[in-house]
Formats: sequence, structure tokens, C-alpha cells
Amino acid sequence: MNLRAAAVALAAAALTGCGGGGPDGPFTDFVVAVNDQTFVLRLSDRGAIAAAYDNLRGRNNQFPIGPFRAGNGGFNAPWSWHLDPDETRMTEAAIEVCDGEPNYVEAHLEDYLQVGSYCPWGGRVVAVKP
Repeated sequence: MNLRAAAVALAAAALTGCGGGGPDGPFTDFVVAVNDQTFVLRLSDRGAIAAAYDNLRGRNNQFPIGPFRAGNGGFNAPWSWHLDPDETRMTEAAIEVCDGEPNYVEAHLEDYLQVGSYCPWGGRVVAVKP
């Protein structure tokens, strides 16, 4: 393998992370902090993964927005909710009705299920989960 091919393979591995996969391929799990609380954000869309890495590195001020689902999805314990990994993206703006801290979301699950999405305005990627 030449140097360029090795660099491309390494970059692809960094963007796709680890784990299973959705329609867009492998997923990556990120830890998102909202003030002093955290939740796990699983992403499978390559563009969303790249934007989350950029957020981790301080290269953008985006936050997650995606379809809100009941249950922890197998990755967002101890919370009893998660964002849909295949449809969640990073954004710069959203309506206030989907904002909130994780414990507020937990206490108002039915409201968020009715709204259908979650978009923590103060959410910032702070780590990649191994």
C-alpha cells in the first residue's frame, strides 16, 4: 500500500469510529455534555460524524438534533431515551421546544416524544466513546 492509500485508510477509520452500523455504515459514539450532564450520541451518517469530530476539536459551535426515541437504544444508559443514530445531525440553530438538559428530558419523556426531536442548544461533544 502506498503512502497516500494508507493516509486515506487512516482518515476513513478516524471518521467512521468503531462499532456496528446503520444505513450509512459504521457508527461512532460521542459523549455530549450539556452543562454538567452528559449523554451518549451515536451517529452513523458520515457528515454528522465529521461535524461531531469538528465540534470536539472546537472547529464549530454545532449541537446535535435528531429524532427522539424511547429507550436507551443500547448505548445511552442510564437515560431511558436516545436520538436516532441514522437520522441525527449536527446543527447551528433549532427551535427552543426541543432544547433541554438530559435530566429535564428524562423527567418529561412524553413531552419530547410528542415533539419528536431533541436539540440541546448547549450540547458540545466532549469525547469519543471507545
